[in-house]
Amino acid sequence: MLESITTITRPANVIYAGPERRSGDATMAGWLARMLDEMDHGMLLITPAGELRHANQPARHELAHGACLRLANGRVQASHADQHGVLHEVLVDAGRGRRRLTSIGDKVNALSVAAVPLGSDQEGDETLVLLVLGRRQSCEALTVDFFARTQGLTSAEAKVLQALCDGLRPKEAARRLGVAVSTIRTQISSIRTKTQTTSIRDLVSRVTALPPIAPAMKSSALSH
Repeated sequence: MLESITTITRPANVIYAGPERRSGDATMAGWLARMLDEMDHGMLLITPAGELRHANQPARHELAHGACLRLANGRVQASHADQHGVLHEVLVDAGRGRRRLTSIGDKVNALSVAAVPLGSDQEGDETLVLLVLGRRQSCEALTVDFFARTQGLTSAEAKVLQALCDGLRPKEAARRLGVAVSTIRTQISSIRTKTQTTSIRDLVSRVTALPPIAPAMKSSALSH
């Protein structure tokens, strides 16, 4: 005798609408701000005119550094005067619903910036744009360090791993660390054995795919 089977169907394309989307809970807003601070990409919530509404920790660090973007009189600006127009055009386009990707800064400190139109939640609310800043490094040092420790790498091997994740070849890593190339190659072989990876590319790809661990940077004071 066959038992009856109850099939549970789930509605397709259900949009998450958690409590932070249903209420103006200040506590939830605080948790969301802390969550954004843990991201390794800088994120700025601004108006099309550049007025800053929120910046997560990496973005605050970038603004305080001031190499590509800065905060002046409450507005986000390009640090170089000749790029003010470029950033303004990107923000205006995003305010009109068009996504943009550009580069801000000079060749040495170039920063990739994506402008994502957010629109407004309700009629009468201000239109907002999300600026997502590119990362300065492909792999954060803290993420590499945590990975090295979990895999049982030595301190020397961890430094070699960081060099590889920075895009250095074995000869370049040897120059950076002041050791022989043969030493680097021996350490790479040991790293691959411990991490069970088949090649340097496989190893770096594995580290790059790890969840980011952002450093606990102190919030920098920004000039308004």
